[in-house]
Parts: sequence; structure tokens; C-alpha cells
Amino acid sequence: MIEIAAAISMANAAFNTIKGAVEKGREIEDVAGYFGRFFDARDAINEATQESQNQPAFKKMFSGQSVEAQALEVTAARHKINQLEAELRDYLLWSGQGNFYEDMMRERRSIRQARAADAKRKAENKKLMIDLATVGTCVLVGSGMLIWVFTLLFSASALYTVE
Repeated sequence: MIEIAAAISMANAAFNTIKGAVEKGREIEDVAGYFGRFFDARDAINEATQESQNQPAFKKMFSGQSVEAQALEVTAARHKINQLEAELRDYLLWSGQGNFYEDMMRERRSIRQARAADAKRKAENKKLMIDLATVGTCVLVGSGMLIWVFTLLFSASALYTVE
């Protein structure tokens, strides 16, 4: 997964490239790849949000980042990308490219809904597998320790039996 800071940087670069190209008179279709980069960055931030909301218990306990720091990072990134998208929308509307933008947004919504559902399902499945592995390991270790204790008790009791 891409780092959140890298995703914001990528979105800023794509935004500046799109804005500069439109100011120079280029058609939006000529910079479609930069729209792709912008929305790839947005998707990366959404994935980070999903992952932070569906962390395995093991990672929650032993991660080096506090819950507050993680929430701040994700929230700040989401606000920044929303601001950039609003500026991009306004800029395209004022430059006469509103129809292109609206068509792109309709298509994006349908694709994004399908991907968001898939990403959420994957994150939940990953969390479940890690949690099951952690519980399984704890059960095995606990069972091993119980067997060891009972073995010690029975061997000790065999030493003290009166014949």
C-alpha cells in the first residue's frame, strides 16, 4: 500500500499538471493520465482509511503509532484530497470543461462503489485471518503449557506415591 504522504504528494503533482495544461489551452483528454494519477492517490487514501478501521487486534496492540496519530494522518489526508478535488472541479467548470468532469464523476462513482465494497471485504477478511491465526497460536501455546504442567504434576505425584 502506498504511504498517505506519498499519495497526497502524487495528488498535488497531478492537480498542478492538470491545471497548468488547461491554462496553456490543452484539452482535458490530453491530460487524462494525470486525472488517473489524481484519483489513484484518492483511492490510496481511501484504502488507508479502510485498513485503519479494520486492523487486526495484534497490529492494534503492537503498532508504533497511536490511534490519535493514525486518525489525524488519515483525516488530514482525506480533507486535503477533498479540497484539491473541489478546486479541480471548480477550475474545470470555469474553464468550460464541466461536461467532461460530470461524465467522469458519474463513471467514477459506479466504479468506486464496486471497488470500495471489494476493498472493505478484503480488509475484513485479512483482519479475520490474522485474528484467527493469533487465537490459534495462543490456544496451541496454552494447550502446550497445560500439558507440560500436568506432566510435571503427574510425574511429581508418581515420585511421592507410597508403595
